[in-house]
Amino acid sequence: MAEARLSVRIDPNTKRQAEAVFDALGMNLSTGISVYLKRVAATRAIPFALELNDSTVEQRMRNAVNAKISAQIERGVPIALFDNEQNRPYLEYEDGRRVYELD
Repeated sequence: MAEARLSVRIDPNTKRQAEAVFDALGMNLSTGISVYLKRVAATRAIPFALELNDSTVEQRMRNAVNAKISAQIERGVPIALFDNEQNRPYLEYEDGRRVYELD
């Protein structure tokens, strides 16, 4: 059977570490990757859990939103926000000024 060629870009340190593990198991990197891909094909699944910690995702989203807000404010674009204490929306400007009348 003809073999297909696979080219993968990977961090050199990760490659060295993986080669060391496969070497300890008595195989080279190519064989190790082949074993992994055969397992994925046979089980139709990745053989380990892929998970995102909800708090990590939440923090990334919060950071992205805050960065976007900051960038807009720096450009002089007022940002619509909500004041929980006063229970009403307001526009915040670059100079820190808040305008609560949003007619």
